[in-house]
Amino acid sequence: MKKYIAAGAAVVLLLFVIVIGARSCAGKSVDAAGYVQADLDLIFQGETKGAKEFLGASHADLDKVYDNGISAFVQNYLTGGADTQGQFSATYEYLVKEIFRCMKYQVGEAKETEEGTYEVPVTYCPVNVFTTFIPELKEEAARIEKDAADGKYEGTDEEIKKSMLLDYMTHSYTLLESAYLDMEYGEREEFVFTVHEKDGLPAMEEEEISRFIERILELDKL
Repeated sequence: MKKYIAAGAAVVLLLFVIVIGARSCAGKSVDAAGYVQADLDLIFQGETKGAKEFLGASHADLDKVYDNGISAFVQNYLTGGADTQGQFSATYEYLVKEIFRCMKYQVGEAKETEEGTYEVPVTYCPVNVFTTFIPELKEEAARIEKDAADGKYEGTDEEIKKSMLLDYMTHSYTLLESAYLDMEYGEREEFVFTVHEKDGLPAMEEEEISRFIERILELDKL
């Protein structure tokens, strides 16, 4: 369940940021804290202004990166292979954007620990949206399976599958929306990013972005 991050949102966002960063930062002093801020604001807020100034990409390219990251999150974590025709994806993507925009984090001052290596602390408040949503979704899935076994769905096998999918996706969205509206923030925690400088260019490890997303969304508790 957790591995969707590395295959989805984090990879799409991080690799693009690294590429455009490498094009635009040559000859400039490394602003490790600014680099982390630009990445996080793009991932969670869809904020392209800071990323454009820091990374040198166009707003259009950065908008695509953000949207692709959200789509990957929804596909790999929420809808999976169930929404094969993408009829529910747009609705989920809108809600996930709203959830991501509520993330609270603050980037601290970078500290050079050794030549070319910087530690950047980020304080954040984790949210309980998915730790509330996932257990309830499992219960809903079990209920739908039971209803099917009890013959509460009628029609051909294909019609029954469509009815079950509609119930699952509809109730899933309702549960996620409810978890979002009742969202609570946890106590402040700290995560330290390591930014490496190579030939005057900043870079972060993919796994660190993944771990931070897991921590702030409490996916590591699932």
